Amino acid sequence: MKGVDSVYYVMSDIHGCYEKMMNALKYWNSKKEHLVIMGDLIDKGPNSLEIVRELMELSKHENVTVLKGNHEDMLLSWLLNTPYELLEYYYNEHHNETFRSFMGRKRYKKSTRKQRPLEIIRNFKNELNFMNQLPSHLEIESAIFVHAGIDLEANDWHLEETEMLWIREPFIYSSKTPEKRVFFGHTPTPFIHEDRENFNIWISNDEMKIGIDGAAAMGGQLNALKVDSHGNIVETLKF
Repeated sequence: MKGVDSVYYVMSDIHGCYEKMMNALKYWNSKKEHLVIMGDLIDKGPNSLEIVRELMELSKHENVTVLKGNHEDMLLSWLLNTPYELLEYYYNEHHNETFRSFMGRKRYKKSTRKQRPLEIIRNFKNELNFMNQLPSHLEIESAIFVHAGIDLEANDWHLEETEMLWIREPFIYSSKTPEKRVFFGHTPTPFIHEDRENFNIWISNDEMKIGIDGAAAMGGQLNALKVDSHGNIVETLKF
């Protein structure tokens, strides 16, 4: 599927919007196209667990690549790197919608701040392991797929994984042109367009940076692109 004639079906920043993702997947030709999800599966929207489990299943196939986003990174860093006795004190309110999805709303409401992270760690090991092992980027001959962008000032951007998850302005507004076309999410396109109503993809003046985060969980749209092996956009879809 990653050969010369491949087509890549690309989405990013689904953020718990399960129905939008499933509608978008109806337009994915699983026999001919490589599915690329560029991170931020969780948080904000109501159905993070369903999304994670759906992509866990799809990822068993060689023509599917799911990348890590900063929201997966935040959740995992908190849950897996904080001593148990401190989890309550470092409770990350940002993940409440994800916890509601994983635990169920009734169980979530009855639980305490201390119980929630411990329950997620105890009962969702497979889901956490799946998110933890996600790669930071996918690179093909003529394009790079990454959650946030790449560090264009680095000697070797491949070594700057934190930037791939978190970078914004230094990548988007850099005067440097990347060697390959970069498809990224992370920063909602209305912010880049400087137009709160414009959820469409953003293309830099040199056409080498393509932002696709349409703010799906914030009243916007889930953008999906079909990209050929030369990095050219074949089709743009909105959900």
